Amino acid sequence: MKATLTREEYKEFNFYVDFLKEKHDINIPHTVETVGDKFLVEILEDIDVNKLDNLLDIDNDMLYNTTQ
Repeated sequence: MKATLTREEYKEFNFYVDFLKEKHDINIPHTVETVGDKFLVEILEDIDVNKLDNLLDIDNDMLYNTTQ
């Protein structure tokens, strides 16, 4: 899977990659190529993006509930 990201999106992508590794021991092998002011990110393995989204949603909900 490939995506072209802005600087802010790339920063967020890196945050989530690190978070998934730390909290769920999930590696997201990827490459990054700078294209002008954008970042071309390619995920190198077949990853279930829906599963990752669900994990991130659950963690965000838990974080939100503990801060209320």
